Amino acid sequence: MDTSLFFAHSVSRKEWHCGAVYWLFQLLLLSALLNGFNALLPAPLPGSEINALYFLINFLSVAFIFRSYWKQLFLLLPETGFQVVLVAIPGFLLYWLLNLLTGQLITAIDSDFFNINDQAMHALIAENYPLMFIGTVFLVPVTEECLYRALLFRGLYERSAALAWTISVLLFAAIHIVRYIGIYEPVTLLLCFLQYIPAGVCLAGAYRLSGSLLCPILIHAAVNLVGMLALR
Repeated sequence: MDTSLFFAHSVSRKEWHCGAVYWLFQLLLLSALLNGFNALLPAPLPGSEINALYFLINFLSVAFIFRSYWKQLFLLLPETGFQVVLVAIPGFLLYWLLNLLTGQLITAIDSDFFNINDQAMHALIAENYPLMFIGTVFLVPVTEECLYRALLFRGLYERSAALAWTISVLLFAAIHIVRYIGIYEPVTLLLCFLQYIPAGVCLAGAYRLSGSLLCPILIHAAVNLVGMLALR
């Protein structure tokens, strides 16, 4: 396997800075702005539609910000295509295995544990399944892989591989719990945080081994697809 393909392309300096600014904006302000504007409407939109709008804005924004990176990605597809498939299949299986083992370990620590982010998503899915299906399976994987793997993992890798792994994995886990800080007990937040660590490791590893961001996108989309079909 040619792991040197990982170094064949990366986000530009301009894309990195614009992406970092947008990452902070969508993390800290976008959701609050959407909910604020929604509250001013004569007939506010339901939560599932606001969430779908959040997904769409993020998707379109990262597609625009990283457009040069995506051009490189597709130009290299003849070289990386086989490795994407070669890594994606075992990567998907490893993702589920580690997720299962982590879930069992957490349940052994706290038999009443539930994933607070999953619970919130299930309520939105029950409200509008088609919209949430499109967002979860098609929009979220592209957005999150661009921000956490292309921007953070690849963007930091040449400075320090250890830093790239640590920052990308920890921040990926953190975004799934940050909105619940102050609502749930610290122990519940910590356990939920730990549950996302294997996912961050697997997705970053898939990118590193395949040399293409398309690999973690496929794994992420496949995992979300299975989860959505299980809730149908």
